[in-house]
Amino acid sequence: MLPAAVAIYFLIAGTIVHFKFSSHRSHIAFIILCITTFAWQFTWAVLFQIKDPSVADNLIKFGYLLIIFLPTSIYHFLIEISRSQTEIRYVYYSYAIAGLLAIILLTTDLLISGHYEYFFGFYPKAGILHPIHVLQTAIVTYRGLYLTYQKQKQAIGLYKSQLRYCLLSLLIYIFASIDYLCNYGVEFYPPGIFFITIGLSIFLYALLKMELMTNFHQAFTKEHEEKINLLKALAGNIAHELRTPLATIQMDAKSFKSTHAPQLLDNIIKTVHQTNTIIDILLTNLRPDVIKPNNHAIYSAKNCINTALENYPFKKGEREKIILNDDQDFNFFGSDTMLIYVIYNLLRNSLFSIAKATKGNIEIQVKHNKSMNIICFRDTGTGIPQHQLAYIFDDFYSSKPVGAGTGLGLGFCDRVMNSFDGYIEVSSEEGEFTEVNLYFPRTDKQ
Repeated sequence: MLPAAVAIYFLIAGTIVHFKFSSHRSHIAFIILCITTFAWQFTWAVLFQIKDPSVADNLIKFGYLLIIFLPTSIYHFLIEISRSQTEIRYVYYSYAIAGLLAIILLTTDLLISGHYEYFFGFYPKAGILHPIHVLQTAIVTYRGLYLTYQKQKQAIGLYKSQLRYCLLSLLIYIFASIDYLCNYGVEFYPPGIFFITIGLSIFLYALLKMELMTNFHQAFTKEHEEKINLLKALAGNIAHELRTPLATIQMDAKSFKSTHAPQLLDNIIKTVHQTNTIIDILLTNLRPDVIKPNNHAIYSAKNCINTALENYPFKKGEREKIILNDDQDFNFFGSDTMLIYVIYNLLRNSLFSIAKATKGNIEIQVKHNKSMNIICFRDTGTGIPQHQLAYIFDDFYSSKPVGAGTGLGLGFCDRVMNSFDGYIEVSSEEGEFTEVNLYFPRTDKQ
């Protein structure tokens, strides 16, 4: 009766979340977690009452079919609540591996090889490939917990408290993995049922008392919007105050150009242009509303790169550090202006990294693979520490010193590439290089 009661407990929790919190971004992942746990415990409740070995083997196959997906559902839920969206593709890979294991389970005895007969009833016997499932469980749950732990260290207020409750509940839940010992012939009543019950109880407390999944996303969003609005107001005022004297300086420089030192006046005009470009970059990063997919058209990637390099406000000696390999070209469906601002942001980051490392250069290359067109940025500056890579697309996260960056540039780049139906990937080795790849879907107009 105990597994049956716990199964119903999870079914009720999943039903509540489905009907009451369906607008929350993580509710699907939580429902998957509840369904897999329900199937696991309810099947075992029946299994422990069965006397026929052949019927028991069929029940074991069914019950383990969903157990295979359980670790990935935990991983998925943690990725959603920690807003680690750059990790989502690895969640899909994990689901694919679980699907492959499910096929092996249903068609062979390599994953589950029959059963043990214990004092409490029949129990699944591990096959030769069962350690693969155990290894996957260890990897994905550790990764999900680690990312959520890192996120809560940065979070503040209600969001921080909610993440801590989720961490605690799921950390207790995964102690149910002790049940795997029973798969390898260790005879004791599987105590995992107690860990998952305690874990769910903590989660439900957070759901009811800490407004988890009610203000969970709203708390983060409100804090985020307040920061954006404050920065937009400050940046707008500063930009207005700067543009007026800059326009006056530029106008005066042009009027005096014919009678005074032309080189000096050209430098003044160039400096004014560069300053206005920097202001434009900062303001564009703060305005998500400028990304409008309905205004997209077909543009040349090569032309956008050349335009960006012609207009970027390089300091002395910076342009010479760029190696451009643009022998190839491709057309993309998007906005040329937005891509140019993406390139501006990448140039700023790479040039900052090179200046900090006092070494290196930047290589920009246009290339293709079977399904995507790619613009590749690679700099040999300071690189990015591995523990920071998971957060570089999060708004307001910056590895630069205070005052050297807003932490909005790469988040802007990510949103732009998503609007193009593409994506952005970053790989790095600290002290060696950083490589940013912009992936664009192929168009018919190559």
